[in-house]
Amino acid sequence: MPGPRSLWAGKAVQFADIEQEMSILWKISADNMRTGQNSGVRTSVLNLVICAPDIESAERASKLLRTLASTHLARVAVIILDETIPSASVSTWITLRCFSVLSDLMRHCFEQITLVTTGAASRSIARILQPLIKPELPTYLWWLGDPPTDSATSFKGLVEISNRVIVDSTSFFHPEQDILTLAALCQELPDCAISDMNWGRITPWRQLIAQFFDVMDYRQYLSGVTSIEIEHAAAPLAMPIRSDEGDVSPNPSCALLLAAWLKGSLNWSINPRAATATRRDTATGTYHWLLERASAANGAHPVGAPRARTGKLGASDAVTIDIRPQIQSHMRPGSICLVRLVSSVEGKHATFTVDREGDPDHVLTSVELTRETRPQRTVSLAAAHKESELLREELEILGHDFLFEETLQEVATLLQ
Repeated sequence: MPGPRSLWAGKAVQFADIEQEMSILWKISADNMRTGQNSGVRTSVLNLVICAPDIESAERASKLLRTLASTHLARVAVIILDETIPSASVSTWITLRCFSVLSDLMRHCFEQITLVTTGAASRSIARILQPLIKPELPTYLWWLGDPPTDSATSFKGLVEISNRVIVDSTSFFHPEQDILTLAALCQELPDCAISDMNWGRITPWRQLIAQFFDVMDYRQYLSGVTSIEIEHAAAPLAMPIRSDEGDVSPNPSCALLLAAWLKGSLNWSINPRAATATRRDTATGTYHWLLERASAANGAHPVGAPRARTGKLGASDAVTIDIRPQIQSHMRPGSICLVRLVSSVEGKHATFTVDREGDPDHVLTSVELTRETRPQRTVSLAAAHKESELLREELEILGHDFLFEETLQEVATLLQ
């Protein structure tokens, strides 16, 4: 059958011969080195399974692996699930990817196995993959694209054999539906840790918001926040599109995660009496919620800190969250453009703003009080959206990211 023929996929082999052929590649690599000292050592610290819907997505992911070679030596399995062919088949390629460290006398190598499956083989990919996974090492699944909604698909099988599942909601073509699928999966399979690379993208934004209230003069305004505004970048086109890099526009996933994190940190709750005030426009990524904040006895906690789930809600404590798109032609779709928190305490007003102002690499933070405006601060975000760095950070975490999983459930609450 046709399959990957570029250098990234490697040499075509029979599935049963993978281990034997891989040993030959290691021997060739050792013979080609200027010194054979320690060259026969085959080291891996994890299994990385990359599951892609097409060859183009798999090749883009494969290019990122070069940046991980120095710190995350792994056995990599790149799986391409081809749903266009009904008959069952499995085609395999192997390659040994080596990168020089300081000089050619020291190289880091990792094994890459590429599989293209069709038909029933795609649905049984977890069982096919099992013999290729090193059992003594943790297994990370990096799923590219939308998670399937059907629980009987190959996705669930791969999740069950993985210690950690990594997705990137920037590439979700149906963000709302896909986030709800992930939230349901977290509850169905509590032993598997699930994370989203978009959570890493908004980490600098969460830190900047939290830093506002590290200042003693501003801390009193935390419990008085009445409205939250978040704007996310969208391409200057009316219809949803997917770019060559896999990004989807409009995609409010980052904005939804940030809004849910703020909602949970401030101990806000859905107002059942104001359900008709909720507005949702999925096509443009525009949302409006009317919520309630906790009473004074159980009010807002420091941003990011654990909070109580008890306490009666005050009927007069109405608060709002608004998410809307901002047309940006030079910014990655879905990127946060602006966050604004408005607060009122005992007749004193304050507005806390983090604004990108069209700059993909920097933000301006500002505080406006009732009678004064504090100096602005410029903060660099240059490294916050590099996919290779985000993936590296995810591979550093083996266990659950409980704050993300809790925020994911908060998103599901807002969308239901």
